[in-house]
This record gives sequence, structure tokens and C-alpha cells, in this order.
Amino acid sequence: MKTNFDKKKALGVFAQYGFRKTSVGDVATAVGLSRQSLYKKFGSKEELFQTIVKQYSEEVGLQALEILEEKTNKSKFRILRALDVIIGQHVDLMRNSVHGTELFQMGERVISAVGNGIMPQVMLKIADVILETHEARTKEQAEDDAFILYTLAKGLSLTAASYAEYRTSLTRAANRLLD
Repeated sequence: MKTNFDKKKALGVFAQYGFRKTSVGDVATAVGLSRQSLYKKFGSKEELFQTIVKQYSEEVGLQALEILEEKTNKSKFRILRALDVIIGQHVDLMRNSVHGTELFQMGERVISAVGNGIMPQVMLKIADVILETHEARTKEQAEDDAFILYTLAKGLSLTAASYAEYRTSLTRAANRLLD
């Protein structure tokens, strides 16, 4: 049974219809699987959603860590790219869906229930990247800056009218914190 599928497509279905109105059949159709195979693997729509959110956040977290490890680009650029992978790429999906905020909040609950998932690792890596070019900062200050940028990116994803506005605002904040 194939259960490795495009989590972003599945989340797009939830964004289109909202959690309550999305059926397992809708998700199955979107990702090219049968409804029965999803029910066998996940048991319920709630478990399907939670698993998708957990796995997808791990996938984008690992992508962000890879970006942060690249030494060929400037630190600020790597940080902005990593935040883009985790948060920025979802701004238009959230802004164009009446269910975007609902799904964001549900996803946040799932991720925070996981506890020590990958996002704390990403935040610590962002702090390490900040320290690469800001040696006068303490590790604690760099961790604070990483937290500020991450939290700002999440907030902008809910309030910016578009990805362009999100990107401009986040870049401005990064310039202020990191220059």
C-alpha cells in the first residue's frame, strides 16, 4: 500500500474545504490514492491530518536545516531562505483560503503536541548561523534573534496580504536585526 504522498497537496485540500468539510476521499483523490488505503493506514480524518502535519513539518524542517548548513551563501540569505521554506511558501495558500487561519492554528497545536520536533533544531541552527557573522553576540542573544525572526515570520504569514508583503516585511526585520 502506497502511503508516501504529497503532503502539500493534501494540506491544500484541507485549505480548500476546511477541516470539517474535507473528506478522506477528497484527500485520497488529490494525492492519487484510494480512500480505503488512507483509512487503513490512518484510521480517521483526524489522524490523517495530524500525521500529514507532523510529517510535512519534518520535511520542511529538514530542508531548512540543509539550507542553513550551506556555507556558500551569506548568513542572512540562508536564514531568509530557511524561513521561506518553513513558513513563506505557505503564505499565499493561507491568504487565498478562508480556512487558512483555522488550519494554521490546528497545525500549530499538532506541532506543539509533538514536543521536541524539528523546529527547535531549526531555531538553534538559525542562532548558530547568526553567530557566524555576529561574533559579538552571545549564544543567548543569537537564540533570541532566531526566536524573534521565526515568530515574526509566523505572524506575518497570518497578517501579510501577500507573499510579496510577507517577504518585504521579513527582509526589513532581518536587515534591522542582522546588520
